Amino acid sequence: MVTRRDMAGWVGGTPRPDTAGRWPGERLGLAESGPTSMAGWGRRVLAVVIDWFIALFISNVFFEGHPLVTLGVYVLVQVVLVSLLGTTVGKRVAGIQVVRVGGAMAGPVKTLIRTGLWCLVVTPFMIDADGRGLHDRAAGTVLIRM
Repeated sequence: MVTRRDMAGWVGGTPRPDTAGRWPGERLGLAESGPTSMAGWGRRVLAVVIDWFIALFISNVFFEGHPLVTLGVYVLVQVVLVSLLGTTVGKRVAGIQVVRVGGAMAGPVKTLIRTGLWCLVVTPFMIDADGRGLHDRAAGTVLIRM
């Protein structure tokens, strides 16, 4: 007779190797804490809120607050500032920056990929063991503390 214990081995799926490091970003060569460590969710949310309010302010002042213009301003600010400086106003206030895995600047193409996927809204919630969203994995970038 088949028991619940017998079924438990295959109901949960195939066993996966432990892909998580001891801390977020360890597999990517990032520090455990301090500068160059993985940015936490609180800092990320703070940066997005600040950057979005800046885009909303610009949109309201110059374009009567049209939602697509607000999104366009947000994307433009992200692509220009992250590709040139590695950070935006919100990210700077939160103390984080965007870099390629390995530490180089993201550049305009990687930043455009990252921002375009981020605008789909779902991709930031599709995270891996290190806490990187799908948009960061696709662009080969990571958010680190400054």
